[in-house]
Amino acid sequence: MAPLLEALVLDPGAEASLQEQLWLGLKRLIQRGTLRPGRPVPSSRSLAEDLSVSRNTVMATYDRLIGEGYLESRPRSGVFVSASLASVPRHSDRPRVHPAPDVGDVEPLLDPLPFRPCQPDVRLFPLALWNRLRARRLRTDGTRLLQYQSNLALGLPELRRSLASYLRDSRGVQCAWRQVAITSGSQQALFLLAQLLVRPGSTVVMEDPGYAGARQAWLQRGATLEPVAIDEQGLVSPTALDDLKPALIYVTPSRQFPTGACLPVSRRLEWLAYARRRATWIVEDDYDSEFRYGRPPTPSLHSFDTAGRVIYVGSMSKVLFPSLRIGYVVLPHALVEPFGALRSVVDDHGPFVDQAVLAAFIDSGAFYTHIRRCRRHYAERQQVFLESARRAGLPLRFSQTDGGMNLLGRLPAGVDDVRLSRRLRTRDFDVPPLAAYAFRPQPPGLVFGYTAFEPKTIRHEVQRLSRLLSTRVERGGGVRQ
Repeated sequence: MAPLLEALVLDPGAEASLQEQLWLGLKRLIQRGTLRPGRPVPSSRSLAEDLSVSRNTVMATYDRLIGEGYLESRPRSGVFVSASLASVPRHSDRPRVHPAPDVGDVEPLLDPLPFRPCQPDVRLFPLALWNRLRARRLRTDGTRLLQYQSNLALGLPELRRSLASYLRDSRGVQCAWRQVAITSGSQQALFLLAQLLVRPGSTVVMEDPGYAGARQAWLQRGATLEPVAIDEQGLVSPTALDDLKPALIYVTPSRQFPTGACLPVSRRLEWLAYARRRATWIVEDDYDSEFRYGRPPTPSLHSFDTAGRVIYVGSMSKVLFPSLRIGYVVLPHALVEPFGALRSVVDDHGPFVDQAVLAAFIDSGAFYTHIRRCRRHYAERQQVFLESARRAGLPLRFSQTDGGMNLLGRLPAGVDDVRLSRRLRTRDFDVPPLAAYAFRPQPPGLVFGYTAFEPKTIRHEVQRLSRLLSTRVERGGGVRQ
């Protein structure tokens, strides 16, 4: 019992309730293996007395953990750590687990750790409405949607039409619906574009720092990467690349990942002129442009393109929910047919049922309502995160706070962000270092996501983070040993 009490330190003055603190503390002890599967936990009466809290607080916490599958109640024996967790590997950095009772060998479901980047709050998604639309589409068109449709490698025409209309209205992307191709997420889109446009040994220009998933797509094709620096306004001008003829240029202009910078119109025009002169393609990854909080979303780079050099890539993973696995590409006319042929080789076509439901979701107006709802919640959460970080005195400097799903926090000079990120991981934080996205050395920083976490959770976790950082980051910037 003594080690348990040492680990369960409750703070009556904290913003989180005692019940919330006890629930989180017990869950972490189970995840780390301090409380082992099949072993009893203290009775509610004895734990309440030892922690100086009400028995109702302990009983409510136990009930919650039983409902989540961490604990199990055995008649006339007491409460035990769920025996079904015995097959779950115990690692100090394992994400939160919600196994159902009697799941056998089924892999547990995982929640994102704070403050994992690029995570939507799936609890905001109108699942009941989605299911009603799904049932309606299956009733009216189920036979067609359940068949092979090898002639539809580019996706269901109704979804391509819906997306073309949405992109024209919201992002300024001027395209015919036949230019829209549906993919299994944006990562597959990048993989297919690499196969189509990149030859082994050819050069791909990338932002530095930049999205690691895109980097892997080009590298697996054997490309040589040419990193271009990022400043406070995004990708710097292409003046140093005049002697280069890249196969393609990959950019995230509306909200650069991971810094959050927005590429100004003057630089957009410079890069478009460069692509036109060099007869190369620009791949625009517009991964979270819907989420601007202080002003309307910035028009896409594609909307400025008059030469047909921009390939626009988007995804529903962050706008709706990640497991939907629907992305899309807006292609120049010349690339539509070869892209479709390549897409048919990879997996013939995507899941038509989900595509049909998504089309109905967009056409009904629910898609736009959901975006507005998420925008409102995410804006609040960003402000809560920034205010909590300020009050806690985190040794971080945040800029580019006008939107998005992530924030880059700059650390004092000399801090080893990779090492610090690893140590935070052992305390159940998923905060990647800026170095993880970079080709060349960068000023130290950590990338925080906030959209998946409710304000109460953000405040609590920032306080916990503050206590950890205060023991890790010295005034001189070094990481303590």
